[in-house]
Amino acid sequence: MDIKAEIEKIVAQLTKDGDLKDKFMKDPAATVRGLVGDQADDDTIKKIIDMVKDAIGKNGGLSSIGEKISGVLGSILGKKDDDAKEEKKDE
Repeated sequence: MDIKAEIEKIVAQLTKDGDLKDKFMKDPAATVRGLVGDQADDDTIKKIIDMVKDAIGKNGGLSSIGEKISGVLGSILGKKDDDAKEEKKDE
């Protein structure tokens, strides 16, 4: 899953659809899960929510989101790499 593309898509949808934005503000996890499906685990959903909230909080723009997404991706991928290393170590 391309997390950056998903975040950009969600932000675009929220800025165009006031009802969807209201739904997101009331229940962000269910809204994001409904938009991305079961493609993401709970940690990824949580990080997507944080990034989307940050993006729509800044006049709905994506000005600094690229840099933040890189950090989020690094932490997600780094965590998964660390988990894989731990599993191999336990074997």
